[in-house]
Amino acid sequence: MLKTVLVPVERRFCDAHIARDGSEKEATDTLALGARTWDLCTEHAATFGRYLVDALGTGAAHDAESEPDPAPVSAEPEPVAVAEPSPVVESERDAEDVSEEAAEPEPMRSVMLAGEVPGYEWQAARDALRNAGYEVVGRADSTTVLLVLGERGENNGHKLRDASERGIPCMDVRKPGRFKSAVLSGEFVGGDPLPEPAKVDRSGMSDRERNRVIRGWARENGWPNLPVQGRVPMQVRHAYELAHQDAPEGKAAAA
Repeated sequence: MLKTVLVPVERRFCDAHIARDGSEKEATDTLALGARTWDLCTEHAATFGRYLVDALGTGAAHDAESEPDPAPVSAEPEPVAVAEPSPVVESERDAEDVSEEAAEPEPMRSVMLAGEVPGYEWQAARDALRNAGYEVVGRADSTTVLLVLGERGENNGHKLRDASERGIPCMDVRKPGRFKSAVLSGEFVGGDPLPEPAKVDRSGMSDRERNRVIRGWARENGWPNLPVQGRVPMQVRHAYELAHQDAPEGKAAAA
């Protein structure tokens, strides 16, 4: 009489497959580290074996002599975890951006010069200001930090109005020696009272008529190639005013 006896068979499955996608693949090897053990299939046993050899540098020669190379497998590669960006790296990047912005050069400060500086020619006074690190401008802008007021500077009404509207300090250099002292010290400091603009032209001429008179005078006094249209250069206008500052109004208008 035959009797059938059921004997329970224990099967082990690869822990790596179960952890990856829940699939069940029969385990052939066991990896033990201390008190912990993992059941691994042939594929993952070879994979983790290479990890340990690369990391620890031991057992490679023994394994090469005693064990055959595992058959190539076409299993899908393990997903690689992507690390989140480190907040420290971001902060360092921000710090670099801030340092680059701080390294940008600041715009050059500018000054307006109104009138004549005692003891200095027209160009020499402007060169002295440029050598001190300033740009000389005819109209104030966001970089203008000072109005240098010389003799008859109150005749430059637009510069005085710019200084008043923008709150630009005034440095009065009409006293002989003050401009030179500032040049020697390298410090041009404002704080002097700002005079009221004076009315320069009492002849009743319009700007167009006045420009026509200045052009005619300039062509006879050193500027033969002055254009007949456009703005009259500042140095030409300045030379005309100097030539007629002591002349009666009637003669100046007729010149």
